[in-house]
Amino acid sequence: MTQTQTTAPVASSPMTICAGEPIWVELTTPTPQQARDFYAALFGWTYQISEEFGGYATAHSGGNKAAGISPPPPAGMDASSQWLIYFDSEDIVADAQHVKALGGTAFEGPVRIGTQGQAHHVTDPSGAMFGLWQDDQHGGFLGNDGPGRLVWAEVNTRDSASAVDFYSQLLNADAQQLPGADYHQLLHGETGFAGVSGNAQNWEAVNAGGWMVYFFTEDVDRTAQMAVQNGGKVLVAPFDMPYGRMAVLTDPAGAVFTVMNPQPAGAY
Repeated sequence: MTQTQTTAPVASSPMTICAGEPIWVELTTPTPQQARDFYAALFGWTYQISEEFGGYATAHSGGNKAAGISPPPPAGMDASSQWLIYFDSEDIVADAQHVKALGGTAFEGPVRIGTQGQAHHVTDPSGAMFGLWQDDQHGGFLGNDGPGRLVWAEVNTRDSASAVDFYSQLLNADAQQLPGADYHQLLHGETGFAGVSGNAQNWEAVNAGGWMVYFFTEDVDRTAQMAVQNGGKVLVAPFDMPYGRMAVLTDPAGAVFTVMNPQPAGAY
């Protein structure tokens, strides 16, 4: 498999999350207990289980929220295991309409999650799924600087020009192409917050098309070993890039994700 070309991820969680930027990441899986054990082994996550929301688990790192792990979906619904990225929305109804106007799909919603906020699942025109989140009392992963924090996210597509147009309009972002690469960084001002990669063909065979999430780990090689020891797989062995060291992994149920130490190669 060809190694991905990525841009420079943020090294720590932002102190503010602006509209259009990642605010939450969530795992859907048919085996939530197995998933909780797996990611706890990798990142040291602890969990707060909410019976009010069907056993939804909020993962914490260093006392701050890191990610969510959903209960199994109802019978008859897609039970595949995958990570879902959510972008902050100030007006979720208007943003869902904007998704449709730009050629994407907005599923039924939005759904209010108690006093936490509202969620809406949508897709871009190519079918890559992501979420919109209008926050109330949840706060997302604001301030999380611990292991397993989200440090980057990118969408893998076969039509990067269309994807750049879609996401730059929806998220009110500028797009900057990396020299010599089919890769664009989405920015608000000078701050990059996500990427668009035109290399989907490298990932579709292992069910890793669409959005890829990157989690921080201090020791990429050790985390890759721990993934295998706990029932996961290594899709791309640890390797160095100008933006750090990374590896592409799956959890025991097949959800694909990347672990990364976003430091210059050789600096760890």
